[in-house]
Amino acid sequence: MTAFARSLVLAFVLTLTVAACGEDDGGPSSPPSAVCGDGVLASGAGEACDDQNTMPGDGCSAACAVEVGFTCTGTPSVCSAVCGDGLVAAGAGEACDDQDTASGDGCSEACQVEEGFTCAGTPSVCSATCGDGSVASGAGEACDDGNTTAEDGCSATCQVEAGYTCSGSPTACTTTCGDGIPAGPEACDDGNLVPGDGCEPDCTVTP
Repeated sequence: MTAFARSLVLAFVLTLTVAACGEDDGGPSSPPSAVCGDGVLASGAGEACDDQNTMPGDGCSAACAVEVGFTCTGTPSVCSAVCGDGLVAAGAGEACDDQDTASGDGCSEACQVEEGFTCAGTPSVCSATCGDGSVASGAGEACDDGNTTAEDGCSATCQVEAGYTCSGSPTACTTTCGDGIPAGPEACDDGNLVPGDGCEPDCTVTP
């Protein structure tokens, strides 16, 4: 075998050895890129979550980033809204979020609008709806008789009017005969329930 032939064989053997070791001109092969939506959390490739889909609004975006108002854990990722952070995550069922988890202020500890309130914005601002028949005591309503008519016992601002007692939700108001305050259908009220003194116990004028 000539020297030239030997050199060709040697070069061929060296080429096979380098290829077997993976030390080609391109260096080691790159790891495959992450596939968002496959349920495998590839944090090294920039994925912050992967919930096995690319649907936005469920906590993990189409780019496998955690959406505002959510926390995501595990692989595949499970995402849940953070009630009380002031961000309304409608995709997770939040109807409101007023930056706390206290009930009775319009937005419940589960971020649902409480009866007798309306809530809007983010963070949510909740206010009582006077006249809806639901007493929102947390918003300062003392009564709610289903209307905003004054002089029927429950005022236009849902406060009990003088001479009445009110209870229930929706509220029923009645006058208090004998309290000295003529109200509603009372023709008189002299502060007592003594008959024959000019104002009868039913608050009608003595004939």
